[in-house]
Amino acid sequence: MSVYLRTIVTLLFAGMLTILTFLLGSIFTEKATDVVQKEVGQSLAGYSFQMADKLDLFMATRFKEVQLVGSLPAFRNQDIRKEQILIDELKSKFPTFSWIGLTDAQGKVIASSDGILKGESIAERPVFLNAQKEPFIGDVHEAVLLAKLLPNPTGEPLQFVDISVPIFNENKEFLGVLATHLSWAWTEEVKNSLTNTPNQEDEFDIFIVSQRDNTIILGPKGMVGKPIHEQILSDQEYTEDQWSVTEWVDNKSYVMGSTLGDGHADYAGLGWTVMVRQPIDIAYEAINELEQFMWVIGGVAILLFSMIGWVLADQIARPIRKIAAAAREIGEGKHSEIPVIHGVKEVEELSISIRNMVQTITTTQTALTEMESLAHQDTLTGLPNRIALYEKMETTLLTSDEKWLIFFMDLDGFKQVNDQYGHLAGDLVLQVVAERLTNFANENQFVSRLGGDEFVFLTTSSKSNFIQEGQACMDEIISLICEPILLTNAKVTIGCSIGAAIYPMDSDHPIEAMHLADEALYESKQNGKNQGTFYSNKRNA
Repeated sequence: MSVYLRTIVTLLFAGMLTILTFLLGSIFTEKATDVVQKEVGQSLAGYSFQMADKLDLFMATRFKEVQLVGSLPAFRNQDIRKEQILIDELKSKFPTFSWIGLTDAQGKVIASSDGILKGESIAERPVFLNAQKEPFIGDVHEAVLLAKLLPNPTGEPLQFVDISVPIFNENKEFLGVLATHLSWAWTEEVKNSLTNTPNQEDEFDIFIVSQRDNTIILGPKGMVGKPIHEQILSDQEYTEDQWSVTEWVDNKSYVMGSTLGDGHADYAGLGWTVMVRQPIDIAYEAINELEQFMWVIGGVAILLFSMIGWVLADQIARPIRKIAAAAREIGEGKHSEIPVIHGVKEVEELSISIRNMVQTITTTQTALTEMESLAHQDTLTGLPNRIALYEKMETTLLTSDEKWLIFFMDLDGFKQVNDQYGHLAGDLVLQVVAERLTNFANENQFVSRLGGDEFVFLTTSSKSNFIQEGQACMDEIISLICEPILLTNAKVTIGCSIGAAIYPMDSDHPIEAMHLADEALYESKQNGKNQGTFYSNKRNA
């Protein structure tokens, strides 16, 4: 009998600790998940920003360098020997320029780095056509004329960015174009500078997407030159923190950070979008490890205390049941406290630790609840405000199969009270009206204040004489509000005009039905106030 009792108690003890571990573990895992997700997303967004910033800074610097070189007097004097020397010096100092050439006014290359394309015409190339009046910088493109003339150890298609400036003499006559092809290979150096830790490059992918046609101009092998799905760009475009969880065409989910390059200083930029993605299983690996750790700790705790329960069954079975019962009530949302159990040291420490933990969680939850309550409550009257009203319509009316009456109410004579007795008296009148409406409403009805002296009253009924019942309800409300209100030094009487609409008969959306009730309210005002008007009656009139 003794062994059987210990077994039962041990199993019960282990079960209760499992529930407790699950409840508390779920809470902490959820909180930790939110923190880790935000940190990972912001980190990837930071990587994308760094990449975009370095790209724009590099491009702005090269653009400025070409403009400065193009303004040198040697190019205006048409001394081909000196021009060739300058081009060779520029090429040696800036190896990122794959090719530099100077054309005449007709687009013929008269001087070039390494003599490439010298004597050839580039009059039909964008690098010449777009730079005859002002400096030009073009988007990434594959080599055309230079594809077979420049060294290419990798065998991959050569890609360039065109940078060119017009050359004018002292009389502002067009002499030609200083044209350059900036090697796209430098972007790999920028990328590598962000992935400078071991194995970091394998953890996430970096993309540069052209604004011209949403083509990937830098990315993983096999994806360069392909268009990126528009939905992926849209998912990033409308996120406040510049990161999101996005599903790609490979049906895998990734955490993505993105930044739209906006240039640097006088350089407007080419509108490149820099995107950094990381597989969600890698990005949230810390969360999985945390969950595993918590379950390991929970498992150790279950085993330890099960052994204690086996040895001290009669002493600890009862107090542990109390702790478990309280934990279950807390998990169900009931008001309860973890009791402090004295006697056995381990049980006492457990109960105190859990009690403190639950109190902290409860305090936090209470604060959140209070903040939510304030956000949905009118501070003057204590009634639900406009936000709470819209939420009621979305959660109750839209999911209800019943007909609902929406009363849009406006106080008659309220302005005169404010004008004659002051706004404090007006506030008191609003509070009295709110109290009367609250006392009048039953559990199936809802009262809210929109603002000023406007109130909304929601009611439903399953009776067949729905409109007649609604009219009677409006008459009661008007009669109730018209009762005298005792102020500090006076007694005032106000009225009430009501417009009513029926949802979903008048409109299949409750907010639109409320606007129709507002229209009916105007009709009540026009007809002498202190009365209620149905929108359906107004419409059929």
